[in-house]
Amino acid sequence: MKLVVCFLSLLAVFGPAECGNVLVWYTEGSHWINLKIVLETLIDRGHNVTVLVPDGALFMKAKESDRFFSQHFSVSASAQDMQDFLDELLHFSVYEMDQLNLLQIQMKFFELGSKHQDMSLSYCDGILKSPELMDKLRNGKFDVLLSDPMYPCSDIVAEELNVPLVYTFRFSIAHAVERLCGQIPAPPSFVPGAMSKLTDKMSFKERIINMLFYLSVDPFCIIGWKKFDNYYTEYF
Repeated sequence: MKLVVCFLSLLAVFGPAECGNVLVWYTEGSHWINLKIVLETLIDRGHNVTVLVPDGALFMKAKESDRFFSQHFSVSASAQDMQDFLDELLHFSVYEMDQLNLLQIQMKFFELGSKHQDMSLSYCDGILKSPELMDKLRNGKFDVLLSDPMYPCSDIVAEELNVPLVYTFRFSIAHAVERLCGQIPAPPSFVPGAMSKLTDKMSFKERIINMLFYLSVDPFCIIGWKKFDNYYTEYF
């Protein structure tokens, strides 16, 4: 009898749980690997997951073992374009970065960032400028849109679909997105900037280098994001 009373008491405390319909924004590389773990957990808990996958995807290629549905869309950027970009980024960070001064490093990051922006906007066009795909997403009756903000425009689509937007983020260079957009506390004396090759145990000299790294990245990001600002004015 006591077990029955305990069970009924628990039912009175806990509300009903409902499975949701989750739409997932595209991403690539390590950001996709990080996001996929979240998706597997959502599926384990009974949620339906649909992932937007560009035709030129490298890491997001559908497999028979995948438990989520892939919604493909066409983009002007090819898989080879993405592969070339990642190869250039990795080669620079591993072999070239240590040989350059701070200004040269930031100029290269700005060049790589500009290439990444162009590809990102082609993905935005592939979704937002496809009436057929947007209608299909509206009819999908999604409950939430899950996104890694490394690739933009998920907020535009969430607004178009009138659904909540949830971000999950790995990192950005010098944590610029997290600091400037997310307002996270990241004092340069204690938090090494991502891609700086510094650790959380920095000497006084390394702390100065880290601060200069932060200060040099921020202007390039603000200037580079102007391209996104111009794109967003079409919708907001």
